Amino acid sequence: MHSRLTLFLCAVTFLTGCSYSPIDAKKTGAPRVESRISKAATVQLTDRDVFGSEATLAVSEEDIQDALEGEEFNVPLNASVILVQSGSRAPEMMMQQEMSKYYLISSFSGIPDPQKSLSCNKNADTAESENMNYMQALRYIAAKGRQKAVIVYWDELQTGKYDTVTKNTVWSGYQNEKLTDATLLRYLVRFALVDVATGEWATWSPVNYEYSVLSPTGPTSETQEQQIARLKQKTYAAAVKDLVSRYE
Repeated sequence: MHSRLTLFLCAVTFLTGCSYSPIDAKKTGAPRVESRISKAATVQLTDRDVFGSEATLAVSEEDIQDALEGEEFNVPLNASVILVQSGSRAPEMMMQQEMSKYYLISSFSGIPDPQKSLSCNKNADTAESENMNYMQALRYIAAKGRQKAVIVYWDELQTGKYDTVTKNTVWSGYQNEKLTDATLLRYLVRFALVDVATGEWATWSPVNYEYSVLSPTGPTSETQEQQIARLKQKTYAAAVKDLVSRYE
């Protein structure tokens, strides 16, 4: 039991290395050890990090019918939840503010470090360590904090340009390029919601909105950064409102 608890604590300490609290040190008599590992913010949570092996298992018709007969997933208003943004040590403040209108949120890192978790406890069973996905660690932390659900989201800003040959808009990830008034913007958001008690989960992608870039001229015009910030704000507000109405 102690080895299992140690493994979970190592895996979820903001993924900055094996870090023990003063309470842990008193329990074991070991000195407190802290180490910080710098990680690039581009490291994203994969489906396996969130859903474990369920994302790659063979699915039968019976499995689908069983899922349909299960209880409907819900997160009640004012429920206590953990909010995670994939690829970021903490969710953006805009998203935290929108979520806080409906839930009591705690934020957590969205940068996984499975290799580090395997070396935290030399006595831990290796096979068990490898099978533990990141969501199990988050559920453990949420259970200790009596939180109802873990909400993970992925987001991506994209730019679009109209192709006169295909008559379609071609979208690509935003690369800090200069925007023109012929550029379209859209902000894609995808959610995964996981029930802490049961491990049941749901995924959802709200309808995205497309925006035309305004020409940066005139005394009241917005800068490129201001337009992107406004787009994020509108997208987050709409996405969270839709999410709450769907799962409350």
